[in-house]
Amino acid sequence: MENDICLGCLATNKTLKNNYCLKCIKELFNGIVPNPLNFDRVEFTKKRAELSPRMSISGVQDKISLTFEKKDLVPTAINGKYILKPISSGDGHIQNEKDVVANEHLSMLISKNIFNIPTASCGLIQFSDGELAYITKRFDYDDISGLKYDQEDFAGIIGVTPSSHGENYKYDACSYLDCVRIIKKYVASSVVSVEDFFKRIILNYLICNGDAHLKNFSLFSKVNSNEYFLTPNYDLLNTRFHVNEKYGDMALELLDGYTATYEKYGYYTYDDFKTFAKYIDLPDVRFNKIMKFIEESYPKVEELIDKSFLSESAKKFYKSSYQERMKRIKF
Repeated sequence: MENDICLGCLATNKTLKNNYCLKCIKELFNGIVPNPLNFDRVEFTKKRAELSPRMSISGVQDKISLTFEKKDLVPTAINGKYILKPISSGDGHIQNEKDVVANEHLSMLISKNIFNIPTASCGLIQFSDGELAYITKRFDYDDISGLKYDQEDFAGIIGVTPSSHGENYKYDACSYLDCVRIIKKYVASSVVSVEDFFKRIILNYLICNGDAHLKNFSLFSKVNSNEYFLTPNYDLLNTRFHVNEKYGDMALELLDGYTATYEKYGYYTYDDFKTFAKYIDLPDVRFNKIMKFIEESYPKVEELIDKSFLSESAKKFYKSSYQERMKRIKF
């Protein structure tokens, strides 16, 4: 099937090759125009079972690693430069599973193209039967040398594990304020990275991502470097549309304790993020600029939601939940 919308950036006014604009072909596929996948979701499940004992991709969502063979992206057990995630299998744990792929794609584009946060390159790609899957380019490999970067998620940096903090260690071990302390300790350009992290927390709050836990933030150092940076954003999703949240408004607590406003309302508001900004030494002028941007950028968010491949009910939910969170943090 040939679309009039880019499966990478959702642009509708660009020349497309195999459903991708030239910019996405360059950024996502390193200049290679990819063919649709030569297998479907049923075959994906078989290939995942064959490869899973040898694959190192973590997480609970079904996924496999891909590599290019000429213009075909094919499953691989080692050195894959792409991760493929299809529609969930429908085992009862996830509601509205058919929207998961489009949800993650949209959420990542909001991060990258509207909030201007460094974000893993991603897009949608067709299975052999035309069904869409989510594909993202791995950011932990050097494009030129092919060497892997040194990367560690925040759980590993802190040293928390299921044995030390229980099965919910990714959520219970510390707060987002603790995460900033990690950044200040290990990242040389911490002033820039702290503001970047603040924007990520605001974004996760707005899109109702209740899964922005310790393992979904990482630091990495590039080849032949000892300097650490925040990795690009990854694994973004409006989780409220798919699961009954267990951990409140966000995956981690924002602060070490609760503000009087939170105690009063039971959810995070402008006062909480203002306090958070103060504790992480984000200047008032930068905080105010970000909060103004959030309000002014919503029309672009809504436009991107409308262009996405979400179902109509999912689009409606995404907009309403985003607007609800905006009202909560409005001064």
